[in-house]
Amino acid sequence: MSRIKDKFFDEINNEDSSYEKYMEELKEQRFLAERHIIDNYDKTKGIKEMFEPIWHASTKILPHLEVQVVIDGNRDIHVSTGTAGYVDFQINPVGMKLPVECWIHTHPFGAAYFSGTDIGTVRVWQPIMKEAYVLGGVEHYGHWTQNKPNELDIFHNNEYEETQVWNRRGEEE
Repeated sequence: MSRIKDKFFDEINNEDSSYEKYMEELKEQRFLAERHIIDNYDKTKGIKEMFEPIWHASTKILPHLEVQVVIDGNRDIHVSTGTAGYVDFQINPVGMKLPVECWIHTHPFGAAYFSGTDIGTVRVWQPIMKEAYVLGGVEHYGHWTQNKPNELDIFHNNEYEETQVWNRRGEEE
């Protein structure tokens, strides 16, 4: 019985070691992704110039994890990474200046639309956020603006494709 017990604990310890190694590698990949975006940010260029580095970070540097970028009122950039389906700030974005100029986040599975969580986010931030983008690719994105608070215009190959509309409660119409 003791050998079975020892083997069981050896397997758990190996799994823990693999998990710890994975988490350490993921931490490094997240750091590299954030550096890639920050290093490619130029305050003088347009928002769409950021799409390629953000998408690259979300799909090539990271193992298809969501990335979010907030450009604040000083046009400074704040970057965070999340899971394959959710992203928030792991720590408070110290020094972020309101209003938010732009919020950009990825859907690394390749779909440009606002999820229920995204709709909730723009609803909360709408009074102090000018625009938002969701990337389903470099040329497949959704664009939201404060002046159309319940609509997301979706573009494919930089051409208008459709508009996602939701009601005041966040449900799609």
